[in-house]
Amino acid sequence: MEAVIARLGATGSGAIVYLGYVFLISAGLVAVAVAGQVSALRNEEALGHLDNLLVRPVLRWRWLAVRVGVGMALAVAASVLTGVAAWVGANSQHAGLGIVPLLKAGINIAPPAVFVFGIGILAFGLVPRRAVAVTYGLIVWSFVVEIFASVSTRVGWLRDTSPLLHIKPVPAAPANVQAAVW
Repeated sequence: MEAVIARLGATGSGAIVYLGYVFLISAGLVAVAVAGQVSALRNEEALGHLDNLLVRPVLRWRWLAVRVGVGMALAVAASVLTGVAAWVGANSQHAGLGIVPLLKAGINIAPPAVFVFGIGILAFGLVPRRAVAVTYGLIVWSFVVEIFASVSTRVGWLRDTSPLLHIKPVPAAPANVQAAVW
């Protein structure tokens, strides 16, 4: 496990390395949660529920802005909750990890989810009928790339196509703040 996670940028051993790997997997799960928001957007429109709302004095951009806000809040809340849950688990096993590093690790997994959500919203605006497939397809692609990147060091170019692998496995490595901002 340590060799696999070392290929993804981790250093150290023990619980920290394991948690670094768990947070990388959790980044994908948070991305799936926000992809569900894109699916909900598309379903509201496809099933005609949105028509009932938009015949009233509600602007389409305002409706979308509220839905985007909910998706962003979901990404941040799920990330922070992941950090807290990791701390509870680590604390119960006397791993010696504080809440602050694990909250930072939790917050570190929010940017890929926000990116996936942004791509889903862009797809919803450009090709609404394909938005769900594009969003979930990006997540599936990222997991496939993560598998190949964990077993080989020769696929750096392929690794760069995954939004989930632009983060470091915090707390086993320092966060890549520059990648998170971009």
